[in-house]
Amino acid sequence: MSTTSKEKVKTFEPELELIFDNTIREFTKLCLVSAPDYFFEDCPASTSGKYHPLDELGADGTIIHTKKVVTIAYELSRGLSCEHSRDEIISASIIHDLCKQGWNKTGHTHKWHPKFGAELVSAVQDATGILSEKTYLIIRNCVGYHYGPWSSREWKKPLEDFTPEEMAVYLADYIASKRCLTVDYRR
Repeated sequence: MSTTSKEKVKTFEPELELIFDNTIREFTKLCLVSAPDYFFEDCPASTSGKYHPLDELGADGTIIHTKKVVTIAYELSRGLSCEHSRDEIISASIIHDLCKQGWNKTGHTHKWHPKFGAELVSAVQDATGILSEKTYLIIRNCVGYHYGPWSSREWKKPLEDFTPEEMAVYLADYIASKRCLTVDYRR
């Protein structure tokens, strides 16, 4: 049983409402609709249980994790003086783990999932062309670099080379995965 497009979008309705720019919000919805169904059906944030809090280890774990990332990234955009790109940061935060297990369900986190997420962003942009080049690159790069020092291949660069937007998404993802912190993502 696959998740409908409407159900996928509804999952992140509160987070989508944080995006003021209608074009970026619609683009993010298109990425959600294009995401693999497993993300919405059975995708723990950690299959080993080592890298995420207990509430993120169930079937909806990556959804919970993503909501936490959005909450933290929203705040970090101000702290890192990149509020002018908050819509792009929120969009990237929603998209960042949509391909967590790759394009098809594997039962574990794929080490190249940031690359797959960036490819998803590119595919939706190529199909629609709705974003400006600048906005597209911010979202794609934030998704592609969200793994920080654990990134590989073309999505690896020193943290000192991260833009404030990339840093906001990376740090939000890193902080949200820590067991020692609680993030209230319910508005």
